[in-house]
Amino acid sequence: MENSNPKLKFFLAKSALMHFYRNQYWTSDEIHILRDFFGVNNSEKIWKLKMRLLWEENNDMLVGAVIADADNEEQIFLHEKYRLNWSFVKIGMELHIHPNGLQRWRDKFLAEIAALLEYNLPPADIFSRNKVEALIYVLERTISFHEEFGNFDEKVLSELKFKLEVYQNLLFAIKQILALKSDKLGYRIIRAKILNPHMSVEELENYIGTSHTTIANYVHTFQKKFFQETF
Repeated sequence: MENSNPKLKFFLAKSALMHFYRNQYWTSDEIHILRDFFGVNNSEKIWKLKMRLLWEENNDMLVGAVIADADNEEQIFLHEKYRLNWSFVKIGMELHIHPNGLQRWRDKFLAEIAALLEYNLPPADIFSRNKVEALIYVLERTISFHEEFGNFDEKVLSELKFKLEVYQNLLFAIKQILALKSDKLGYRIIRAKILNPHMSVEELENYIGTSHTTIANYVHTFQKKFFQETF
C-alpha cells in the first residue's frame, strides 16, 4: 500500500496537486464512452475505471485539506506554481520571497501530500481538523468500495480500517475539546492549538499566558493519548 521510493512519492504528490488545480476530471460522456468500449460484461476493466475515479476524487479531497490549512501567501504560491505554472523566480518577485525559500515550501507541501496519499497523518498535523476529516472521508470511501467489489488484499484492508479507527478517535477527541468550553488550562491550550493548528509553542505562550514547558507538556500528552505514530 505504501511506497518507499521518495522520488515516486513526490511525483505522485505533484501529480495530485496539478490534478486539483487543473481540473482534469472525467466527464460523464467520457465515462459512457469507456463503458461502451469495455463492454458491460467486462467487470475487471469497469472495476479499474471506478477505482481510478475514486482515487482521483480522494486525492482532490486530501489536497484540498492541505490548501485549506495553508496561509494566504502559501495558497498564492501553490496556485501560481501548479495552476499557472509560474517559475520560482516570478513567484518570488511577486511575494518578495527568495526562490530557495519557495522551493522549501514546495518540498514541505509535497512531503505533506505524499504522506496523506498513503493515509498517514504527519504528527505535526494532529490538530488539523481539516486533514483528519479528509482522511476519515477518503478511508471510509475506499474501504466501502473494496468491500463492495471484493477485489482487495485483506491484510491491506485491515490496515486501512485500523487507520480509520485511529483518525475517528482523534476527531472525536478534537470535537469533545471544542464542545466542552472548559476554562481549565489544559483545555484552553489544546483548544487554542486546534483552532490555530500552525501556532507555534512560542506563539501559544503569548496567547495563553503560560510557560513554554507547560504548553509543550500538554501538547505532547494529547498527542501520546490520542495519536500514537504507529504506521
